[in-house]
Amino acid sequence: MNTANNLIKNKKDQARMDAIVKGLNVTPMTTQSAPQPETTLSYPSNEQYITVTLDKLRPYEHNPRKTRNPNFEVIKESIRRRGLDHKPNITRRPGEDFYIIADGGNTRIQALKELFTETQDSRFWSISCHYKPWKGETADSVEAELDLLIGHLIENDTRADLSFIEKALGILQAKEYYEKKLGNELSARELSTELEKDGYIIHYSLINKMDNCVSYLYPFIPNVLFAGLGKPQIEKLLSVRNNANEVWHKYRMDDDTGFYQVWVGSLSRCNDDSPFHLKTFQDYLITAMLDKLGDETTSYEALYFDIDLDEQKFRKLAAKQQELEQKITDSTSTDTVTADKPATELTLPQDQIEEPLKPAKQVETNLMSTNATIQEPAEHVADFVSAFDMDDPGTIQFNQYNANESATHETTFTPGDTDTDLNTTLSEHFMNGFGLVPGMSVQAQREQKAQENGLSFALTGRQPVADIWQIFPARKHKAEAYSLALDIAETVGLDELVEHIVKEPVDYSFQMKAAPTTLNAIQQAIYDLLAMSETDNLNQNKNCQFNTALLLGSAEQPAIIDDITLVKIFRLIRLVRHIRTESN
Repeated sequence: MNTANNLIKNKKDQARMDAIVKGLNVTPMTTQSAPQPETTLSYPSNEQYITVTLDKLRPYEHNPRKTRNPNFEVIKESIRRRGLDHKPNITRRPGEDFYIIADGGNTRIQALKELFTETQDSRFWSISCHYKPWKGETADSVEAELDLLIGHLIENDTRADLSFIEKALGILQAKEYYEKKLGNELSARELSTELEKDGYIIHYSLINKMDNCVSYLYPFIPNVLFAGLGKPQIEKLLSVRNNANEVWHKYRMDDDTGFYQVWVGSLSRCNDDSPFHLKTFQDYLITAMLDKLGDETTSYEALYFDIDLDEQKFRKLAAKQQELEQKITDSTSTDTVTADKPATELTLPQDQIEEPLKPAKQVETNLMSTNATIQEPAEHVADFVSAFDMDDPGTIQFNQYNANESATHETTFTPGDTDTDLNTTLSEHFMNGFGLVPGMSVQAQREQKAQENGLSFALTGRQPVADIWQIFPARKHKAEAYSLALDIAETVGLDELVEHIVKEPVDYSFQMKAAPTTLNAIQQAIYDLLAMSETDNLNQNKNCQFNTALLLGSAEQPAIIDDITLVKIFRLIRLVRHIRTESN
């Protein structure tokens, strides 16, 4: 009988220890019992230090941290050598027979569990903790749960331990508690106020971003977010969504479901990307939108101009230039009127003059100011716009692109310089660098250029072609070549073989995947052409053959490759020649 009782007791002990280990994600212990006899818990009514064994401790189940602390091994080794330097704060819900971590210390408890599992050392089993009474009458007290959650948020903020998504999920958990407590829904501003009352400061605008992140990103790229995607990238991703949503509803006004499907499908493709690249996702998104909207409705390039953040900055820059031109005109007109107006003499009674009147200090307002050098406007728009500071007189410098040279030279405009025309300098800068005229929509300029070159029919696909030969140094040539390669390959069903080689920073280099053995003659010809045009390894020359009859035709049959594809092939060849020349 005693043997049976001992077996039952041993099984219970094993089950209890297994539960402890499972709760803290460590390997099973080798012993079947704790190093100390189990004692009956007593729960103090006031704050005090008490000694607690690990079998009576649990991590806080709503801890904002969802991933393993990156410093876990360092913390664990420190505890192994020194013991606990900082006693964890603990509390207990009424009716429960175990304690929980009150406001930070979950990592230390997990480390203690692993250390005891490995060493069976009793100093890792029984530890001194700071006990804080439960702040509520019942175990499900909202006030007490809020106190715990905010304590963990503050503790993690102090150490800057949480990723953006972990903090966002914690804040929205707090929102649920507050709404349950107050009995009504809270706006971001109201939630910010409530959190501040309880000692946690966060701006409502950041709460809005967190809410959007959880709503629009978290369900579809949780792996990317928990891997540590930062606030700047999340903000850019949300901005791309806003732009894409606005463009979508320009064509499909009431079709929210369609955009949701496009967004979810494109974003979900990136869930396992490491690292995550915004431009890669954006390409998926634009391609999916174009597939749904149709080539007859819009083009890849048109969608790109409306969605891409760099292009949006460039448009703001162009608008800023127009504003400057107007201010220059207004300033010139004002100066002319002032110069023609006779001076007015001011006379005061002698007894009101305490000292001789001094000449008024002349204040010159220079329209253009600061010392800013623009190297690549699409990449450094913020620096360029800062050149338009109206408060500090100075000089503006621009790197002036030459369409026929890869090098740049500086052009300087000094306020009051009668030999330099600022408007001409700005316009030439954009024309030489980008081939674009500020103040005119990009799409309209492309259409105009295409018509002048007889290429209006080629303004279609991911990369419409308006000019075969012209090279503009500020444009991203590899990105253009990659889009052209996709368009060309798609005409024969080979676009899946065009592989974007992800680099940091992203430059859209491409190479061709291994070709299947089932290609027909025209597919093989296009494949060989694209293989020769790869932009990833520019020093690699592949020996491929191209059937010129497909381009030129023969006496037996006309050319098989259509005119649009032909134009894109010519443009791709021109770009690859330029890219290879620039790389040498």
